[in-house]
Amino acid sequence: MAREEFEQRLRIGTSGYSYPGPPPKGWHCVFYPKTKGKRFGELEYYASFFNTVEINTTFYKPPAAGMAEAWVRKTPSDFEFAVKVWQKFTHPMKLGEGIGEAQGKWGSPTAADIDLFKKGIAPLAESRKLGILLFQYPPGFHYTKENLERLHWALTAFNDYPKAVELRHRSWSDRNKETGALLDQSSAAWVVIDEPKFASSVKQEFEPIGEIFYLRLHGRNREKWWTHREMWERYDYFYGPEEIQFLGDKIRELAQKSPETKIYVFFNNHARGQAVANGLMLKHEVGQEINADVPSALVEVYPQLAGFVRGAGQQGLF
Repeated sequence: MAREEFEQRLRIGTSGYSYPGPPPKGWHCVFYPKTKGKRFGELEYYASFFNTVEINTTFYKPPAAGMAEAWVRKTPSDFEFAVKVWQKFTHPMKLGEGIGEAQGKWGSPTAADIDLFKKGIAPLAESRKLGILLFQYPPGFHYTKENLERLHWALTAFNDYPKAVELRHRSWSDRNKETGALLDQSSAAWVVIDEPKFASSVKQEFEPIGEIFYLRLHGRNREKWWTHREMWERYDYFYGPEEIQFLGDKIRELAQKSPETKIYVFFNNHARGQAVANGLMLKHEVGQEINADVPSALVEVYPQLAGFVRGAGQQGLF
């Protein structure tokens, strides 16, 4: 398999790129510099390390076209965005950004809502930087006739876009054949989830449905998954070298077995900048080059990076 082909087929990034403030919540002083010049831009900096990012702000409200145009301008020509669709299409209750608390109930989505969202992401689609739409459903979204209809409606509404669907309740995997048939009919990938597993958790194999494999790595912090003071604690987990090696082996095996499959991998263990470190570790594991100087602050916190990255001599953590 040619390196260039593999680079295009496999895209590794993080779920979100803007985490203000210092650790544990934020990425400043560990990935982004403590002191930034006037021309410093987080997305431009992030894009020097990764060729894709998962946009989460679009979950809370449809993006303005101007915002999407800025994303296009600030990223290289071969960069791709995975855009999480507006929660009105996937969730019954309104969720506030970053707090995860119910803020009221959504009404049924309308054609106007669809048009509004499509208008906002149009600059990404027109520039060919819209890699895929992510439909993330809540853990309480079970396999029922009503929910099947809701899922089918949402996927049909965005029929012309590449799609991935995160279904987290085991009732979907208990009816694996029916779920797979619906997703295949809609040309949608079934997101593979790495997270702590409970009795209600979806059960999945490391294999694609259709032409896309979409992996979200939430971490394995079982103790804090349901009980935490702040949301970042749920994702406070670092994938060690052996776990990264296992992922790399699985990805290479998948790429060889399914040579037409496009592979997206997103680290959502964003606490303490762990997603960045793990993303770089996986890139190295699968043989993807890291062409930018990695901040020394990140290497100080995650010495696992020291053996294969170039240091930039950035300030220390504090």
